[in-house]
Amino acid sequence: MKFSRKIAFCISASLVMVFLSMVPKNGLAQSPNQSAESISQDSVILAWLENLNEESVSITGDSVKVSAETTRLLTDESYRVLMYPKTYSWEMVVQFIQKQDLKKAFWFLMNLYQVNDKNKDVVVKTLLTYDKLFKMDKVLVNTFYAYVLTDPEIGSFTDGHFNVTTPHVMEKKLNALKEILFYIDKYRPKDGEDKAK
Repeated sequence: MKFSRKIAFCISASLVMVFLSMVPKNGLAQSPNQSAESISQDSVILAWLENLNEESVSITGDSVKVSAETTRLLTDESYRVLMYPKTYSWEMVVQFIQKQDLKKAFWFLMNLYQVNDKNKDVVVKTLLTYDKLFKMDKVLVNTFYAYVLTDPEIGSFTDGHFNVTTPHVMEKKLNALKEILFYIDKYRPKDGEDKAK
């Protein structure tokens, strides 16, 4: 099976699983006595959605909050090797999608986008599919900043601090993100437009 078909299949399966997990087992209407299992499922879905929209680093007043993902990237060498391979692969995108670990899949897609025009087409179509469910503009920006700030292509760790050594690589990745956002906006159905077109 071609990778683009495999990715499309995984996306479809992932979306079906998301929808099915949102539908209560007793039908579409919930009773006032919502079961503990249903509440638990709702909590998992909300946590999953919150993760997609989570900012990697946020500043409130004089406090800096760093996400668990960014902390792990800063402290776990083997995790950095997983997230920043020498060559980004479609196989890993498929694995992340199957595990519903979409933020990681989106990071890999952003890097694969830069490889060639065929990849650009597949990446944009994939992200447009997810745009029907999520606010992909925000999700992609959050994903970008979650992973770019510790990317070894851009810099290195010295005494526990990340130092940017190749700002032009960071700029190239930022430009790829801008292009992706442009195409998502360009091909997204506009309000009032028939989505079946």
